Amino acid sequence: MKSVLMILFLILAFLFSWLAEAKLKKKLFTNLLAYEKKGDSKNYFKLLEEPVAKICLSANSRLLLQLDYYLIYGDVNKVKKLITKITKKPADLSKDQNLLIRLMRSYVLFLDKNNNQEALKLEDYLRKNCKKTQIQKEIEQLHQVYLAPSQNLLTELSKQLKTAEKPQQKLIIYDRLTKVSESLGLKKQAKEYLTQMRKIAQKTIKMEEF
Repeated sequence: MKSVLMILFLILAFLFSWLAEAKLKKKLFTNLLAYEKKGDSKNYFKLLEEPVAKICLSANSRLLLQLDYYLIYGDVNKVKKLITKITKKPADLSKDQNLLIRLMRSYVLFLDKNNNQEALKLEDYLRKNCKKTQIQKEIEQLHQVYLAPSQNLLTELSKQLKTAEKPQQKLIIYDRLTKVSESLGLKKQAKEYLTQMRKIAQKTIKMEEF
């Protein structure tokens, strides 16, 4: 009888602990999001170093949350430092979706900011550590869009646009069509793609508001 009661007590203690941690984690993320939206980097990073963050989040999770902040505000230098730290060791990105997403966002940021040296270093890491065909194709297309634009790429993107169904997919493709057209000196064509992209964006925003 005593052993049964002890087991029940342990189960209840575990549930209470789990619920308490879940509540703390929810409040933690709410506060982090609020600081992030305000651009309050001081309190954002201070909160990540407080005991509650260290209890609820692993060191790796806190590192990724730091990266999130710098990615949102486009701080290339800070992103570069964290990426250098993160990519010191190989990782199976096929099994770590959270890390893969952040690395892809960092890759695009480097490309957008014309930091080609960092972009190529990260590209090499991504190619070696993620063997998913879809990701490999995405990396290759991004490389071509920013670093090796061509008429063939325009044709390929136009084909993808015809089969795209979701607004978000169309926005991405139009953005890439615009970039490639500009790089090839096709200013009129680039302007047309940009106009179409804006129309879809406005329509999507109205749908979300509705």
